[in-house]
Amino acid sequence: MARSPETFIAPEADRADGCPHPRGVYDLVGHEDAEKQFSALFESDQLHHAWMINGASGIGKATLAYRMIRRVLGGVPQTEGRLDVPESDPVAQRIQSLGHGDFLLIRRPYDDKTKKLRAEIPVTEARRIRDFFSRKPSEGGWRVCLIDSIDEMNRNAANAVLKTLEEPPEKALIILLTKAPGRLLPTIRSRCMDLPLRPVPDAELRAWLANNTTGEKVDIEAAIRLAKGAPGKALSLVRNADMVLRPLGNFIAGFPRTNPRQAHTISDMLSLQKAALSYGLFWDSLLDILHAQAVYAATGEWESAFQPIALERSPDAWMDIHAELVNLRQAQAGLNMGKKPVLLHALSQVGS
Repeated sequence: MARSPETFIAPEADRADGCPHPRGVYDLVGHEDAEKQFSALFESDQLHHAWMINGASGIGKATLAYRMIRRVLGGVPQTEGRLDVPESDPVAQRIQSLGHGDFLLIRRPYDDKTKKLRAEIPVTEARRIRDFFSRKPSEGGWRVCLIDSIDEMNRNAANAVLKTLEEPPEKALIILLTKAPGRLLPTIRSRCMDLPLRPVPDAELRAWLANNTTGEKVDIEAAIRLAKGAPGKALSLVRNADMVLRPLGNFIAGFPRTNPRQAHTISDMLSLQKAALSYGLFWDSLLDILHAQAVYAATGEWESAFQPIALERSPDAWMDIHAELVNLRQAQAGLNMGKKPVLLHALSQVGS
């Protein structure tokens, strides 16, 4: 049965499945110095027109960006020198509903023809930025554009953004999110205030997860090890523990014996369309463990989740497996190869 156009809600490219959208997240875990830096410049009327927030996936880039946006567009913070505008603030509510006239969000659009999110941000989206800033502010103050993320823009779109960065209008703020700043055009990087976000300490992350999830302690500890200081990723791992953490932990614990049936079960489960997020998290976690295994083989120190794989190999051998699986994952995504056979082959390579 076809979906009713009145009830269908298109997926959002800037929202991780199973997690709240950053627009609706009001608590920031870590990054206090970054927030204070921005707040001080804003309060002293010295705010730069373009900011590039960079850091790993799930570290809090978008959460911090929305705190910045709420404050700049007139939200009232609860704490002096911070950006903690509450959800009850009228400005925050309009931003959360995408109903504020002076806020523009640029992200990968949904394609009504293919019924999928576009693979990149096209130049037509980037041109909306120029049109947005050519108009007068709806409320007489600042205008803010968030690009989530600049990594997903094609070259023509990035060049269109550059033109706005070179000639910014008065009281205009552009926030770019990126996890790979080194890949951006040097001319874009040079025109932005760089704001790198550092990993959140384990103790802080542990306390936050304990208060914001109902996950079991063993799952929380595994998520902390694999997330590398990224709260969003840790939260996704805990919420997907039955699809990622527990199957992977059982797979690792089974060595030195191999269990082809277990590998098939994992591949079947994660190849389902509804398991797209879990599939990516599983791959991330598997690669992290293989890298940690190479370090363990060289130093005897284990720095990942679960326990070392009970197989004797040299550090170079583990790194070769890691490199092979990185290439395999990239090929699967680029060539649209079947998820099940690719993941099944990857799991077999670990024990071969």
